[in-house]
Amino acid sequence: MVDPAFRATQKAFFQSLRDRPLDLLDAEDRKLYEPLHDDDHDPVKRLLDTVEFSGTESVQLVAGFRGTGKTTEFSRLEKDLWEAGHIVIRVNLDEYVDMHSSVDIRDFLLIVAGAISDKLTSDRLLGKDKGLEKSFWERLQNILSTNIQAKEATVKTPAGDLKLALQSDADFRERVRNAFSGRLEQLVNDVRTHHRKVLEALRERHGPNARLVVILDSLEHLRGSVERAEMVRRSVEEMFFTHGQRIGLPDTHMIISVPAFLAVKADNLAAQFMNGKVEAWPAYRVVDRRGQRTEVVDRIVRLVKRRGRWDLMLPNQAALEQLIMASGGHLRDLFNMLIEAIHLAGRGVLPNAADKVVSVARRAYMPLYKDEIAVLRRVAMTQGLQDLEGKEREYVLRFLDAGLLLCYLNDDFWYDVHPLVKNVVLGT
Repeated sequence: MVDPAFRATQKAFFQSLRDRPLDLLDAEDRKLYEPLHDDDHDPVKRLLDTVEFSGTESVQLVAGFRGTGKTTEFSRLEKDLWEAGHIVIRVNLDEYVDMHSSVDIRDFLLIVAGAISDKLTSDRLLGKDKGLEKSFWERLQNILSTNIQAKEATVKTPAGDLKLALQSDADFRERVRNAFSGRLEQLVNDVRTHHRKVLEALRERHGPNARLVVILDSLEHLRGSVERAEMVRRSVEEMFFTHGQRIGLPDTHMIISVPAFLAVKADNLAAQFMNGKVEAWPAYRVVDRRGQRTEVVDRIVRLVKRRGRWDLMLPNQAALEQLIMASGGHLRDLFNMLIEAIHLAGRGVLPNAADKVVSVARRAYMPLYKDEIAVLRRVAMTQGLQDLEGKEREYVLRFLDAGLLLCYLNDDFWYDVHPLVKNVVLGT
């Protein structure tokens, strides 16, 4: 007979590990938060410093790795920016972009302008009664009605449904792109003209020195099917390398999370933007470059304790630390392993529970093929991505996206193979 109290403890711990970011503007979520980056290598501080040191505008691209706590840290960045006197608009692009199809500068500009317009109704920004006379979606409705033969249903729906159409209707997106073919500069000017009106309205309410920061999160979720992955990746590269100068907004600092593979081309990409910067978002550094345990492990232990009774799911703290080390500082992998430990604990806590959990977690990254192992071994030995060419480079881009390669930050960025497969890669 299962103990009902233990069952309730399992459930509470399980739910606290759900795959969702924390919102540090929310008091309850702050109770679950534990700072994991040290002060010297805090990516949030680096982003905030660049905003404050760059004058009136900048574009920072953050090559994001899914599951490394980036969105939670973006909420901390939002909180810190507000406290530093900035006005902040944070957008989850998952709500606007079809993450399984190619991206294009034309609909991307429209989506960004529309998303910013949506956020203005927040009481902290303009409020519902003091917004612009027309939202960007309403302006866009007028533009499209005269420039494309939209589907009859789209013409009849409220302007707000343009958001849904751009996200979910590939045929409609193609019509929009065709409508602005040969008129891209006009589109850029229209978006920037509207944005200046946004700034005027914000400064009327918040004072003439109001400084705006726009955080665009989750674009790293762009991922095509196996057959379309290459097309999606090429579309991302084209948008940022060919149209980078068109993405920035006047008198505005922008922080955009982008797919991890763009980190490989960071030096060339930063030059596309005014006060541009590209950084990889690091995993939490549970070991240093020599493989020695760091104090980050202790912080992650405290984080797990905030989430629930791990001590009832694992035999001891050594087992918990084994899972932390096996995660490579990749929080989602750690949380998934803890969820597996919760399931196993229902049949009694075993002395080798951590070994069993790690074995299950490793399967998600297997199998690896001979040529893949060769590339991963090179990265493991050099801790860098230099001297990779052709097919090797293509492998690395895929490994970064899949989490097989993790990025870390000491005084510079370095890379390593995920601990779950490192022994396989090194043949040890």
